[in-house]
Amino acid sequence: MKKLLLVFGLIFLVNSCDDNMSYKQEMSDMQLIEAIASDPNKFEIDEVDVPAMSLFSIGEEYYDYMMYKAEISPEYGYQISLGDMALDAGDMTEIFFSKDGRKLGGRDGMDERKRHKKRCFKFVFPLTFNLGETSHTVNDYEEFHAAMKAHYEATGVKEKPAFAYPIQIEFRGEDTETATINSDDELKEAFQACRGEQDDKKCFTFGFPVSFTMPDGSVLTAEDEEDLEAKMQAFYESYEGKKKRPRVIFPVELIFEDGSSLTVNSVEEMRQAWKDNCKRDGGDETGSGGTRG
Repeated sequence: MKKLLLVFGLIFLVNSCDDNMSYKQEMSDMQLIEAIASDPNKFEIDEVDVPAMSLFSIGEEYYDYMMYKAEISPEYGYQISLGDMALDAGDMTEIFFSKDGRKLGGRDGMDERKRHKKRCFKFVFPLTFNLGETSHTVNDYEEFHAAMKAHYEATGVKEKPAFAYPIQIEFRGEDTETATINSDDELKEAFQACRGEQDDKKCFTFGFPVSFTMPDGSVLTAEDEEDLEAKMQAFYESYEGKKKRPRVIFPVELIFEDGSSLTVNSVEEMRQAWKDNCKRDGGDETGSGGTRG
């Protein structure tokens, strides 16, 4: 595999520096993402062959995910497939990087790419929310992002805004529709409605109870999904150390959408389960027959 990458590296070097930079100047992040995602010449590589800058970004922003597939588009960049291992266990997402390792687009991978094309809804301003102990009232998206950025720079903590409900959102379509949101759960449902059932990338749920070793060495055990969400959120709200992925304690049972199940005994078996049994874009499944029990 490394020899194959070396061949592509030599091909890249044959082109002039001007040619090598032209695609970056001419293509936006969203165009690069589209090109990488649809490139028929894309092929799988080992995690160690992903640029160090990309691996650092994944470790910082996606500490609660596991990489189960890395691919390179020789002309455009990298596509990384990740699986959530904690709060939304079983969710899948793809993120993209340029050839030099720079992250393209936003946190939500393919879903973010689709929202850039057409945002499903927007907040109706003014909007009031808390970040920590500080209350903010903002009048547009620029002020919203400025408040979030200032809080992060001051605290070093990426924190979700605690909205002062009710708030209003405005859906975009042929006819503008405004909805009132009364809770975090209702806001989450609105985002899910934007994705649509056909875009849902939930691969599996855990067979409960399930236990995790947390970054501070403690063990967290959950009896169901609601218990897992509550305990994970409570842990990270009080945890002041570096955010790292919780480590699931094996063996663990994976329950898929069709009701079948598979018991995995290691990280490697978990990664293989993602590859063999989880649907990718377009509804196809990787692998023939899979490895489900």
